[in-house]
Amino acid sequence: MLKRFSLILSMLLVLVFITACGGNSEEATNSKTEGKKGGTLTFGLAGEPATMDPLIQNGTHGRTVKLAIYRGLLNYNQDGKLENELAEDYSVSDDNLTYTFNLRDAKFQNGDPVTAEDVKYTFERIIKPDSKATFKTELSIIQSIEVKDEKTILFTLKEPSAPFVHYLALPESVIVSKKWVEEKGENADPMGAGPFKFVSWTKGQDLVVEKFEDYYKPENPKLDSIKFVFYPDENTRVNALRAGDVDLIETVPWKDADQLEKTPNIKLDSVNGPFMKLQFNTKFEPFNDPRVRQAIAYAIDRKSIINTAFSGRGEEIYGMAIPEGYMGYTDDVNNYFKHDIEKAKELLAEAGYPDGFKARLLATSQFTFHQQTAVAVQAELKKIGIEVELDLPDWATRINKNTEGDYDFLVAGTAGDITDADWLSNFYTGGEIRLNNSAYFSDDVINQLLVDGRKEMDPSKREEIYQKLTERAMELSPFVYLTWREQSYGMNSKVEGFKNLEGFLSFQSGITLEHVYLK
Repeated sequence: MLKRFSLILSMLLVLVFITACGGNSEEATNSKTEGKKGGTLTFGLAGEPATMDPLIQNGTHGRTVKLAIYRGLLNYNQDGKLENELAEDYSVSDDNLTYTFNLRDAKFQNGDPVTAEDVKYTFERIIKPDSKATFKTELSIIQSIEVKDEKTILFTLKEPSAPFVHYLALPESVIVSKKWVEEKGENADPMGAGPFKFVSWTKGQDLVVEKFEDYYKPENPKLDSIKFVFYPDENTRVNALRAGDVDLIETVPWKDADQLEKTPNIKLDSVNGPFMKLQFNTKFEPFNDPRVRQAIAYAIDRKSIINTAFSGRGEEIYGMAIPEGYMGYTDDVNNYFKHDIEKAKELLAEAGYPDGFKARLLATSQFTFHQQTAVAVQAELKKIGIEVELDLPDWATRINKNTEGDYDFLVAGTAGDITDADWLSNFYTGGEIRLNNSAYFSDDVINQLLVDGRKEMDPSKREEIYQKLTERAMELSPFVYLTWREQSYGMNSKVEGFKNLEGFLSFQSGITLEHVYLK
């Protein structure tokens, strides 16, 4: 009896030892992998894509869906760095004119391989004369495209272009299947080489994608599917997150951010990336005088914008809207102006407007933060004698008025599209009226510096060029930058792997959906 008890006791001790030494390790291993595969993510978007034609920039919500379905030659990764995607690698010729891309073995979601012919077709479609591609101008630096073999393609540029590879990383430069587009048409169901394939689109309600089993990264995606639900109304979107109807939402309203941060099982991922600015029609007198534009830069207390329009969330900008660490950033340019009412009045008097003047400020009633920014600007400029009449149409009308130059000055919320300093080209290039460009603004010095900055390949020399450019831009101030706008995603605490990208890349955060899993 005693021997039997001793044997049982020995067995129990061995079992305890095994559990202590090996059992916890196994449990830890399971805890690391459990929940990282499978499941459906429900994502509440702030709008419905107007089109899924990938070469058109159609808002953050459109980009989010696009980046689930498509991939480009290059992309910005979770750390905001350029990374090879469908291109396994690339090389540049000694004269910086020819880029040779070697494609990896990747498949489109219809099972066809991604080939050099598809890449050639994609970019020729973007730069063709009648193209409506958003970045047609930037990519028209391409002189010719040559297919060497099925997996090798050469781009020859008209002149050296340091930012060229950055424009290849945009969501509007993703690779499409030549066969698919030619057979189905440009507005066909979306089909790319990304981690998720298109399933259905119920207009006005939702868009569903599911895992692409032959995605070239075998470890991704981790989800089985994503259901994108459209919530244009911000209150409905927030309530859906609170109620658990969705797992993740974009564009958290600033008025709700503090409360959501305190809500159990909900977390926020916030960055300061987009910015708010005033844009001047430089043909309108007196906004044709840089002293008047500078006076406005001195007159506006940026805290009033943040408190009125963004519930106290965001950061002031008293200089150029360049994120710290980006090329062209300096402390002097970052703090070029300050809040100084007397300085503003002095500049107005120098320009011949000691008693101020009247001007029409274009914004929109469709987005509260745009309208409230305009209200705050109106109140601030009244202090220096400028009487501001607000023009607050719907968003579509506001866009048309901007494009046509039908405003005295306007409120804009935007960001750079790439992390290279050439993002400034889209704002400061003179000539034709462009969506982001001040109507009729053009400066020969800035135009030349933009050209020089693109052509120069030496980073230190480029830094010098862009510092000169930003100083000149501050002197002329066709834009007055107001605030860094906090951009937030809200999500259930079970959502892991999604990341709100830093700086200008917040609008491209959909690239991280391939890493998402539900705990």
